[in-house]
Amino acid sequence: MPSLRFATAALVPLLAAALACAGSSRLPAPAPDAPFLPDAAPLLPPVPAVDGPLAIRVVYPSANQTITSRDSNFIFGSIGSGRASLTINGVLARVAPNGAFLAFLANPSPDAAQYQLVAARGADTVRLTLPIRYRAPVVAATLPIGDSTAGRKPEAFATSRADTLAALASRVDSMRELLVRRDQPLSYVQLGDPSAAADTDRVIIGRPSAGGTYKWFFAPGTIVPLVERTEGFARVQLDDDLDVYVDTADVRDLPPATLAPRRILSNMRVRGASSGEDVLLPIGQRAPYFVEERDRAIEITLYGVRGNTDIVNYAASDSMVRTVEWRQETARRARVTVNLRAAPFGYLVLWENNALVLRLRGRPAIDGRRPLAGLTIAVDPGHPPIGATGPTGLWEPQATLPVGFRLKSILEERGARVVMTRTTDSVVALGDRPIIARQANVHAFVSIHLNAYPDGVNPFVAPGTGTYFFRAHSEPLAREVQRGMVSRMGLMDLGVNYDNLAVVRGTWYPAVLCEGAFLMIPEQEAALRTPVFQDRYARGVADGIERYFRTLPSR
Repeated sequence: MPSLRFATAALVPLLAAALACAGSSRLPAPAPDAPFLPDAAPLLPPVPAVDGPLAIRVVYPSANQTITSRDSNFIFGSIGSGRASLTINGVLARVAPNGAFLAFLANPSPDAAQYQLVAARGADTVRLTLPIRYRAPVVAATLPIGDSTAGRKPEAFATSRADTLAALASRVDSMRELLVRRDQPLSYVQLGDPSAAADTDRVIIGRPSAGGTYKWFFAPGTIVPLVERTEGFARVQLDDDLDVYVDTADVRDLPPATLAPRRILSNMRVRGASSGEDVLLPIGQRAPYFVEERDRAIEITLYGVRGNTDIVNYAASDSMVRTVEWRQETARRARVTVNLRAAPFGYLVLWENNALVLRLRGRPAIDGRRPLAGLTIAVDPGHPPIGATGPTGLWEPQATLPVGFRLKSILEERGARVVMTRTTDSVVALGDRPIIARQANVHAFVSIHLNAYPDGVNPFVAPGTGTYFFRAHSEPLAREVQRGMVSRMGLMDLGVNYDNLAVVRGTWYPAVLCEGAFLMIPEQEAALRTPVFQDRYARGVADGIERYFRTLPSR
């Protein structure tokens, strides 16, 4: 397997020790398009030496925290002195010069679910007992230490086998119930407040299961059949073949005599707009829909809709739109395909006079010598609320803000106008951040974050740089930003990832989320406190944004 190089010599002994303990654990191979780091990759700034009073402070896990890993887990914090030694349950842990530590160990026995930490410097010794808990049932650590779970941040974990079987049984019951109710009268509900129907930023979230991931985004005022109410969610019917779940707070009951909406897709047309072009789909009443991006097309699935389009009017001779096609997929499901002359740059879905409007955004004019001149870029310093914390207590929102300010300065030096989603430590809701960007009509959105692994993942194996996107039209920006960060910071290239993240769901602009470094790694946390490394992070992102717009096709 090709060797991967860390950009910091300090991580090499950490990695070697971790791999020696991990047995069969191996470094992941790089993505096919991920370049290897150059031989002259920049080193992390040196960790400052700290030799204060011994004091054991464990950042993770906290006392009596429930551990979700099967066999092994990490523990990190600080002991006050880089000259002291530390053992955890009798295993020697590496201590950084500033007193920070990170260890990956076999889980304590369920009969003694605790970590025993002993810090020593000469005759000075400090001890700490940290109790933890396990989810029942508990399996003792009898396997070699290795990766126990997969993922990025500890935001969600897999259910147990029993939970999975229960979910499958529930699904079977739901299908039986669906067959029984086919011929029964339906009651109708309205999704959201119809007074907000004209606001493109206020949508109703549809999920494939109660509490599941975000998948559908409906306009307020949409009327759908109600199937059932569960705890906190309502199951509603989009058409004969698909039910989804919405939050009960977004459901308004309608009178029992409410008739089924009559939705007929009639003649469509394309018209010019100040920012690009609009495709008008007259339907009659608001319908549930689903938008999918293709290489040079956008497909819109319309639920509960019958197609009856005879004419499509193309008003502009140099239109962004080549053709608009439709087909009836089922008795109550139509699909419209808008074929474009180039890949989508951005779009919105609106409702206007009983018509769904797909607003296509035209590409900005780019100056090849100064690609960012005249553009507006949103910089989003990630968190608060929440956020990861490093071994010495550096909190993610505190670390991302100076990187965001440095990125703002660099982008402005290169000709861009910058909109910051936050400039203080005040909380800005996740859902508000893309709204700020859309209302500012930005040309790109970049969210600055720092990474942490969930329980059970060996943090020494892949503590590098990654970039995340959700919409297909954001993928090219994600790749360029990833290349820029890896080149400037010199950490392991963890590649580009699709992820259903709140701040990158916006459709009006390309949007990416950057996980530049791992805050839980002592050397990387220390580097993030320095202006030098903050500048490297910011310049890497700026380089990627600039390269993306320099290579953006004109059409």
